[in-house]
Amino acid sequence: MVDKKTTLIQSSRGSVFSVFGEDELNQITEEGKRKVAVSGKINKPGIIEVPENATLNDIIDICGGILDKKKFKAAQLGIPFGGFLTEDSLDKVLDFELFDKNSSRNIIILSEDDCIVQYATFYVDYLIGKIEDSNKNEVYEKYSEVKEEVYRIWRVLDRISKGRSNMRDVYLLRRLSGEIKDKLNQENNIIQEIIGNFYEEIEEHVDENICKTSQCNHLTKLTITEKCIGCGACKRACPVDCIDGERKEQHYIDYTRCTHCGQCISSCPVNAITAGDNTFKFLRDLATPNKLVITQMAPAVRVAIGEAFGFEPGTNVEKKIASGLRKLGVDYVFDTTWAADLTIMEEATEFQHRLEKHLAGDKDVKLPILTSCCPAWVKFIEQNYADMLDVPSSVKSPMQIFATVAKDLWAKDKGIPRDRLISVAIMPCVAKKYESSRPEFSRGMNYDVDYVITTRELIKIFEDSGINLSEIEDEEIDSIMGEYTGGGIIFGRTGGVIEAATRMTVEKMTGQKLEKVEFTELRGFDGFRSCDIEVNGLKLRIGVAHGLREAAKMLDKIRSGEEFYHAIEIMACTGGCVGGGGQPKAKKRVETLKQRAEGLNNIDSSLTLRVSNENPHVQAIYDKYLDYPMSHKAHELLHTKYFVRVKNPKK
Repeated sequence: MVDKKTTLIQSSRGSVFSVFGEDELNQITEEGKRKVAVSGKINKPGIIEVPENATLNDIIDICGGILDKKKFKAAQLGIPFGGFLTEDSLDKVLDFELFDKNSSRNIIILSEDDCIVQYATFYVDYLIGKIEDSNKNEVYEKYSEVKEEVYRIWRVLDRISKGRSNMRDVYLLRRLSGEIKDKLNQENNIIQEIIGNFYEEIEEHVDENICKTSQCNHLTKLTITEKCIGCGACKRACPVDCIDGERKEQHYIDYTRCTHCGQCISSCPVNAITAGDNTFKFLRDLATPNKLVITQMAPAVRVAIGEAFGFEPGTNVEKKIASGLRKLGVDYVFDTTWAADLTIMEEATEFQHRLEKHLAGDKDVKLPILTSCCPAWVKFIEQNYADMLDVPSSVKSPMQIFATVAKDLWAKDKGIPRDRLISVAIMPCVAKKYESSRPEFSRGMNYDVDYVITTRELIKIFEDSGINLSEIEDEEIDSIMGEYTGGGIIFGRTGGVIEAATRMTVEKMTGQKLEKVEFTELRGFDGFRSCDIEVNGLKLRIGVAHGLREAAKMLDKIRSGEEFYHAIEIMACTGGCVGGGGQPKAKKRVETLKQRAEGLNNIDSSLTLRVSNENPHVQAIYDKYLDYPMSHKAHELLHTKYFVRVKNPKK
């Protein structure tokens, strides 16, 4: 095996050819008559010399076997498409005549872990990139003749992967692929062969909205796999009692009650619970021509990811994350914290408007205002407190605000088509995967956040790629959508969102600059705490809860009239986002969460600008696009609605 790892994007999920140019790959495979580039779900991808009379099984063995000892699914020959080899070809001698003479000798191995819809989408995406490449060679030149059909196929596959299709779409795929095959005189056509070989899998996606590989993020739910040992740890950790099962038997999740908080994942000792994994999708997008990949990073990620690389919990490694992401091939590395400041501009203004009406004696104004950044509690309140849906702030979460600005404003200014921009959110929370797929956060079929990578998933990507955060040099996060205030950074811990909102609201309502911006009354680790604040004559009563069991206690007291608050903050996870279901697992959990939270406080106290409305880059967005907080323009882009969700009664 020739060592070609530097030319591959590789992870424990598989490998994707990236750095190789088409001409370079052709040259390498032509150096030896039996040299073949092998990638996909194998342990040792690269360029190999295929022995005489070698079978497909032999080639897989030379490449270290299939990842995780999974079953073989298919092998694609050549780029562009040279045909599929399926299970009945494993023991047959590889026929080199199967490779198109005008394309590189390339074999992509698929395993049972590969979603055929995702693979087809990636292939067509890659082909579109080659068609649009102004330097394309004659192999791809001929596809310009059928580019409209190729685009339509991509749109159909995109609908199928997002659960927004019907079986007529499969018929359309047959027709379009037939037209391409006829026009180009193809011997093999990828879509025709995928439909022929994997019809049942496609049918499951269309009719049942099921992706058994959990690679289609819009069709993926928290799932307890066959690895489950029936210990009951997940059942005890679940704050909404949606997990059932007998001891020593596989447990299951009631999806109508689940909030996707991910606390079951954090508690599972054998990693038997999955929320899906977009790692390979991320790697494929990085390898696809004419795709521009941007990332945003949540506040809590930077003080937790370093633990996997020898740093103490709470250490801020944001600049090393930026460096690592660029090494992977990310085009722009941005920061969600900037959008947290934008969130506070809207949320604090909304709080001020409600509070002023309340103090003026308006009996119809809805208080408390509830901060709206955690998707798990959003789903929780939609399922359990339908009569209180006018309490939450209507402002989107920072993740969604960032993605809206990135796709609707920043990309437009740069002349980047929305469907060519891949917006990836690096989050501490698995519920963000659910949030990113809510249809209200999309324009048609194009979602503001294309998918979410959790902190744990990014750790694995870095490790597999040989990127050690303790060894690489620091690099700055891209500006424009990167610089933040202390108010934005504390979003990542319990009490942080409401403290950030209080800082700005108090200054605006009193007209006086705060000498001390820390509201220590709002800090702490009690699951449910009531805090009284008095500043410059303004008196506020604020409630803070983390963990959905504690949230339920708070909401019940508010509903019954036992408690009154001007504002409340709820976070689904213990400690807030620092304890999210996508964060690294910690042996000394409470101690580690406190260290992560203190790391965010330290960043806050080190900054010159600590109140969100002081961020000049945020103010520039209003000046150029949005006018002012809570304007009609701001409401159209930065606000959302909530919906009543039906759930099963508790068993």
